Amino acid sequence: MPIILICLMLVYAGLSGFVWMRHKKHNNQAYPIHAELMVLGVALLVHGATLLMPVLKDQVLITGFGYSISLIVWLMLMMYCLGSFFYCLRGLQLLLYPCAVLSLLLGMIFPGKFIGYEISDIPFMLHVGTSLLAYGLFGIVTLFAVLILLLNRSLHKRKMSSLVTFLPPLLSLEKLMFRGMLVGFVLLTYSVVSGTFFAESVFGKPVTFTHKTVFGILSWLIYGGLLLKHSMMAWRGKKAAIWTIIGFSSLVLAYVGSKFVLEIILPQ
Repeated sequence: MPIILICLMLVYAGLSGFVWMRHKKHNNQAYPIHAELMVLGVALLVHGATLLMPVLKDQVLITGFGYSISLIVWLMLMMYCLGSFFYCLRGLQLLLYPCAVLSLLLGMIFPGKFIGYEISDIPFMLHVGTSLLAYGLFGIVTLFAVLILLLNRSLHKRKMSSLVTFLPPLLSLEKLMFRGMLVGFVLLTYSVVSGTFFAESVFGKPVTFTHKTVFGILSWLIYGGLLLKHSMMAWRGKKAAIWTIIGFSSLVLAYVGSKFVLEIILPQ
């Protein structure tokens, strides 16, 4: 598996370099998105098969730090790949591919503790599945927020940068950010409710308010507040993007952050 991960990192790094070169050349009309998606699609098939094989072999869901990071990266890349057929996501790769490479490298260096759960446990699988989907979607939404901040900064300069000509319009980025946030919020709501109010049927024990639960609920409140302000007051722009990043930071502390601390820093 490490060899496959290294190969995948090289492919994602190559795609990252390719996109950055296209970005610098200003030649958006000839941007070969289909060629990029074809290479990405092959890489995702290999990546997905690598993640799925141990699950099918042992009939358990692996939730160690390294595996979780790799799975979340795969979900984010898959969402981008599929979404590119329906929306203009040009520019997202400027951040997505480098983040994917760094995340896979981090997961390979710090694999964490092997923890497996029976995949026959349907309530638990639904909880974990919706949590991971929400995590991947909010990761994409956060990258949109970063692009919005970068685009805002470029637009306020007198000289138009190449970033402005490469990225979609600011309003399109904001629309995509809030659409993704709404879907992610629905998934996160199920995850929070199932993990808090139905903890005994999901985990087999009553809920305990650990830092994971607290940060999960906090991120849910942040995203809920953002969506409410956007719908009632058409809230958008720099402040909305910053709060989107804060919400994801809370979500990181709730799941990946807690895994890193418990499995890497303070292993039992």
